[in-house]
Amino acid sequence: MTVINKYPWATKKRNKDFFKRKDAQLTNLDWAKWAGWFDTDGCFTTHYNKKQKRYQRTAEIRLKDRQPVELFSDTFEASLRYREFNTVTPDKVKHLAKMFNCCLCGPKAEWFTENLSPYLIKEEKREYAGTLLEDTVNSKSFNTWTKDELTHYLATVIEGDGGVQIMSKKQGMKSLKITISSSDSQYLANLISIGASQLDIKATYKKYATYETLKGTRNRYRYYLYCSVKNPHNLDFIRSLVKPGVMTLDRKKKVVQEFIDFIDSRKIKKSDMENRV
Repeated sequence: MTVINKYPWATKKRNKDFFKRKDAQLTNLDWAKWAGWFDTDGCFTTHYNKKQKRYQRTAEIRLKDRQPVELFSDTFEASLRYREFNTVTPDKVKHLAKMFNCCLCGPKAEWFTENLSPYLIKEEKREYAGTLLEDTVNSKSFNTWTKDELTHYLATVIEGDGGVQIMSKKQGMKSLKITISSSDSQYLANLISIGASQLDIKATYKKYATYETLKGTRNRYRYYLYCSVKNPHNLDFIRSLVKPGVMTLDRKKKVVQEFIDFIDSRKIKKSDMENRV
C-alpha cells in the first residue's frame, strides 16, 4: 500500500472545523454525485476493532481510475492510497489489479453517510448505510428528485459501472451507446423509471450473462441507452453530462463530448447545404 496524498489524523477539533466548512460548501448536487459513485464503487462497513475494543465505521471508495478517488480525497480531506494485488475475475481469469482508494472513518464516515443516504437508490447499499448509521435508510421519493440531482447521480453511475461507446456506421454516421451493468435487476429498473419520469430518458435493460460465485449462480444485467442523428431522443440528457461539474472521469467525458461534436458538425453541414439551396 502506497500513500499518495496524506492527511493528518482526524481529531474532534479537526472534525468540528471540517463539518462546519463542508456543510456550507457541499450542495445537494454534490451528494447526488457521490451517491452515484457509492451505489456503484463505494462501500459502507461496520466492524469490531478488537485492539481498540470498539466498533469502526468506514465509508470507502475504490477505483482503478485515480481521478475520481483523488477528487474524493481532496473534497473530504482523507488520505489517497494506491495498491496492486493479484485477483481473479468472475470468468476465472487471473490478473494484477491496480486500485486507488480513499476511506473515511468514524464520525466523518457517519456524517458522510447521513448526508449521502437520501440519494442512494440501490437497496443493498441502503442496507449497509443503515447498518453504519444504526438506522433505517430511505431514498428520496423518485418524484422529488430534481433534474440536476438525477443528472449528477446518473453521470457517476455511468462512470462507475457503465460504459460509453461510439459506434461507427456507414457513410460516416455515428451513434452513442451508454450501458450500466449490475447484478441487481430491480436497481436498473428503478434507473429506467426515474430517468423516464424526470429526464424523459428512453432506455432498456436485459440479462446478458450468468456466472458462478462462492454464493452460487448469479445473473448479470445491462442497461442500454442509445442516441444517434436519426434517433436523437436522449440527446438533451447526453448534452447535460458534459456540463461543468457533472462528470468526474475525463476519459469517459471525452467520448461523450466527441459524440456531441459529431452531432453538432452534422447540424452545421445540414444548415450550410440548406443555405446554398
